[in-house]
Amino acid sequence: MVDPAEFRAGSFSIPYSSQDELPPCCFACVYLLSEESMVCYCASFYYFCAYSWPDKLTHTVPPCLQES
Repeated sequence: MVDPAEFRAGSFSIPYSSQDELPPCCFACVYLLSEESMVCYCASFYYFCAYSWPDKLTHTVPPCLQES
């Protein structure tokens, strides 16, 4: 299972194939984004958290912080 604090800090991304490692609250969050990466002509999708972005357009508290 992913550490929500590290994921929220933008330390890493999770491949779509490993989405079961994300806490369920991430899938209800406005900060969970996905990105397509092209490697060797193969498309791979990754999930990442945009909460730590300084230019975010919303100041919504993410579900992972509401649970605390």
